Amino acid sequence: MFTPINIIKDGTIENTDTIKWHFAKCNNSKCNSIFLVNPDETPGDLGFICPTCSTKTTTSHIVQCSSCKTILNFVRAAPNEEKVVFNVPKCSHCVGTVEDEWEIEPLYQSDSYI
Repeated sequence: MFTPINIIKDGTIENTDTIKWHFAKCNNSKCNSIFLVNPDETPGDLGFICPTCSTKTTTSHIVQCSSCKTILNFVRAAPNEEKVVFNVPKCSHCVGTVEDEWEIEPLYQSDSYI
């Protein structure tokens, strides 16, 4: 009725997957979730960000530390507003303080002033 199965002791099971995925920590300081990343994927200007935070980048402005490149916050933007990255010189994750995170550097462009 049942077929006996031979179990090999001290054997190794080879991985047949050709892509070795790895884990990454979200670069958003308020999220810090761990998620799988394809090794062919390289971190962009915002670093590795999880899928949840990645969707926020399309609807919000981003506040990022210039020193360590950590994402500190998302600021909601109007639907027709161009999404920009605000930089702070330092944050509490590198050499600054929490108060430094509130000193946002304005963005100067020829067609906009923020």
